[in-house]
Amino acid sequence: MSIDPHAPPLRGSLPPEGAAFSSWGGPAMKTSPHAPPLRGSLPPEGGAFSSWGGPAMKTSLLAAALLLTALPPIATQAQTAAAAPAWQRDAVPFYDTVHALQGIYGHWALPRAKDFDQSARALAPAVAALCQAPASDSKTALAAARTAWQATARAWEQLTAVSIGPVIARRSQRAIDFTPTRPALIEKAIAAQPQGAKAFERIGTPAKGLPALEWLLWTRPVQPGSPACSYAHEVAQDVARESAALQAAFTTAAGTDWGAEDEQEQSTQAISEFVNQWVGGIERLRWAQMEKPLRAAGSGSGSRTPDYPRSASGDTLAAWAATWAGLRSVTALPANAATPAPGEALVPLEMYLRGKGLNPLADKLHQAASKVDASMAQVQKAGVQNKASIQQTAKDLTALKFLAESEVAPALQVSIGFSDADGD
Repeated sequence: MSIDPHAPPLRGSLPPEGAAFSSWGGPAMKTSPHAPPLRGSLPPEGGAFSSWGGPAMKTSLLAAALLLTALPPIATQAQTAAAAPAWQRDAVPFYDTVHALQGIYGHWALPRAKDFDQSARALAPAVAALCQAPASDSKTALAAARTAWQATARAWEQLTAVSIGPVIARRSQRAIDFTPTRPALIEKAIAAQPQGAKAFERIGTPAKGLPALEWLLWTRPVQPGSPACSYAHEVAQDVARESAALQAAFTTAAGTDWGAEDEQEQSTQAISEFVNQWVGGIERLRWAQMEKPLRAAGSGSGSRTPDYPRSASGDTLAAWAATWAGLRSVTALPANAATPAPGEALVPLEMYLRGKGLNPLADKLHQAASKVDASMAQVQKAGVQNKASIQQTAKDLTALKFLAESEVAPALQVSIGFSDADGD
């Protein structure tokens, strides 16, 4: 087939060698020096960029360059988005009372009850080893028993930060954490040498439990082979019996079908108890554990060392930290935590509120908890001798409690009352 040299080229074909590109054939289009450039075309060599042939836009280019410089890199923007709390990135599901109770009992209380039981079961053998230790190993054995006591006390403080269900039903706080301990009653119990659960029931609460064992390990350290050491072992065994009973009770509670029709009344009571004990736990930390001992110690020349909890063991700061950790975990979601799935994780009160669309109140609760975080961290840094930091923490706990009573509880349709555990 011969090609007509004058025929227009096929669409999409290349121009003849040496010819300029043209639109749909025909002679190559000569560009008039006065014609505006085609939109998107490059400027003539040496010329500045212009818009459709207008004057050069140097100012606009400079502004655009400055804007690009001011914008954060894409990687930084992605990091910022990733650092945002989970509830800001993901949709927060609706949580009902059933989800809340499943989280509280199954994913908060039960794991803590197991931790307490595990620690308590290790405490009794540690004290037994102390009682049987030769004189040459007594210091090492005493240190091991003290360490076991500290682990047990911290696990207990985490569990009872919010005293719910079995802890209240069994009056466990009174049974194994009664304060103040009574040295005279401890001495009397040592002389009686009770052995076994039945015999121990006749011993008064001020002479047993964790405070009594603290006194026996620190205030007047027991010696191997002594009657006092034998009694200390019985005290440790009594704590272990209570821990086992609590774990069993919380295991049963965690298996409750809170959504069953015949459990509706119990579910309503359980969530009300939880909120009340949460408020009570905040107040107990603020008043009984921090502010009351500080005030009772007085000020000026007549002041004395405050009788803070766990003072004999020097474990006061750890006790406060463990208690606040337990309280905070049910109050607000950690910054890096995932949004809890309904029925599969603990739903902190902050997220419970967000699930109900109450974001402003949830924000206030999160901020109040964060203030306690900051002041409690300062207490841990400054120590128990720094009254100002302790007073600031008490003040922040007061603000958190006020928000809980005045806004959070009403939003959850819970009335704040008084339980017999509040004063323990």
